[in-house]
Amino acid sequence: MEKNVVVMDKRLKKFTIADRLAILHEYETSDLTGAEIAHKYGIKSASTISTWKNRLQNSKKSNIFAAGKESKRMMEDAERQELKSQIADLQRRLHESEMQNLALNTLIDVAEEQGLQIRKKSGAKQ
Repeated sequence: MEKNVVVMDKRLKKFTIADRLAILHEYETSDLTGAEIAHKYGIKSASTISTWKNRLQNSKKSNIFAAGKESKRMMEDAERQELKSQIADLQRRLHESEMQNLALNTLIDVAEEQGLQIRKKSGAKQ
């Protein structure tokens, strides 16, 4: 048995994914034709090797596309998290401003109760 020969289930003539990848690697890196590789490994025809190659290329494209979609979704999730963080920060700052406004108005009310006139009277000039 040769060093590069892939062991297969001879009864079913079914190759594992690892077997197919090894055969495709040999096909791509050797000077053997598809028909010679097919004969070497007991594959029905060279078109089977072409089919495997096309499926592999399509699966790589699908994986790249899926990875791109996943990456886009992750970016959208990150953007959504950033927006949520900004909303929370703005809500906190609004609450602090409202509390400061309430405190200042209370301070002015107390001062006016003591006889200090702080707010301008509306209407006629003073």
